[in-house]
Amino acid sequence: MKDQFVIAYLADFSMAESVLSHAAELARMLNKGLILLYVEDPRHRLLTVGEAEQRLIQLESTLPALNPAHAALKGDTRQIINALPTLLNGVVVVAGVNPRAPLHSLTAPRRVLRNFAQCKIAYLTVQQPLAAPYTDVAYSIDFHKESKEKLIWASYFARFNRSRLHMLHFDYSDPGLHNKWHNNILFMDKFFAGLNVTYTPHTVSGRALFPETIVCRAAAQTGCSLLISVTTDTRNRDVVEWFAGASEDRIVRNRHLLPILFINPRNDIYVLCD
Repeated sequence: MKDQFVIAYLADFSMAESVLSHAAELARMLNKGLILLYVEDPRHRLLTVGEAEQRLIQLESTLPALNPAHAALKGDTRQIINALPTLLNGVVVVAGVNPRAPLHSLTAPRRVLRNFAQCKIAYLTVQQPLAAPYTDVAYSIDFHKESKEKLIWASYFARFNRSRLHMLHFDYSDPGLHNKWHNNILFMDKFFAGLNVTYTPHTVSGRALFPETIVCRAAAQTGCSLLISVTTDTRNRDVVEWFAGASEDRIVRNRHLLPILFINPRNDIYVLCD
């Protein structure tokens, strides 16, 4: 038995191939177990636990090398997602996202983000099946202290998958912002040096209301197969973000179909036992 698990959250079985391909790759990479999860939420009239369990068993048989388990649960989706670290020893969740899905759908981008808003483990949103291993992984470092929360997951890809890391950043002209950014870079360099992890820096040009959308585009253009991003802390949202939405509302549905590994800025976030 594994000590921790990658959770393949199957809210919509039509996206099973996309979710399972990424979840299986993460389980292999991290040497963790794999659990296929379905939640029967009374607010959504979809499959019952019994119906879903039969589908889950069928999907398990397609991944014999990983010997996955399954869990068909009934309850509130958000509460179950929030409990995954202790309920199923989850360390990361993979969730399918369909930008064309109706707003009430469990795979609609904004619905996915709402359901995972308090998630205590990282979650990977995917729009299509895995095309290639995560050989190149991108993340940005800006002047916010939350940027540093991406580093531990970036190190996992470098250490366990030998992924090439690409650090994207803006060139700050404001001395105060530049100093904060520089301090984050110093922290990153010290953290990575202790793990023998290297990265390639890339300066990103342009200014936008949502800088992470520029980062996402740059990551795709650089040839990266995954972007690590930190969600906006609701306590720190400004007026514009409350009305226009946060950056994750846009990058989760990115037209480059880039998988996004989201990390919620929390004090009680769960990480790998490695």
